[in-house]
Amino acid sequence: MLMLTAKQSSDMLKNMSPQQRLEALKNKVSAKTREALEVKIRETVAAYERDIEIVLTSKICTDPDKDIAALLKGLGYTSVKITSDFPGYSESYEGTTKIKFSIPEFCDPD
Repeated sequence: MLMLTAKQSSDMLKNMSPQQRLEALKNKVSAKTREALEVKIRETVAAYERDIEIVLTSKICTDPDKDIAALLKGLGYTSVKITSDFPGYSESYEGTTKIKFSIPEFCDPD
């Protein structure tokens, strides 16, 4: 399989459907991270809340912040903020990723 040309990529950027984008994004975030987010989203909804905040340890999440943010934005969540803190060369603490986002309020068209 040949790589996409610049023209093909440009056309794809303009014409890719939201569903196609989501399909491409979901594989950029690990299953463990997606599962942890799903559990937290369901807990938040069950409590009649909209704002979600979760801290994942490096045992669960080592995904790049930009990939997590892209997935959440692609799913329609708002106010997405991701910050990671992983140890440097001589540090020995466990890394974490803090994820904050909100469930938007949708109006029923009826």
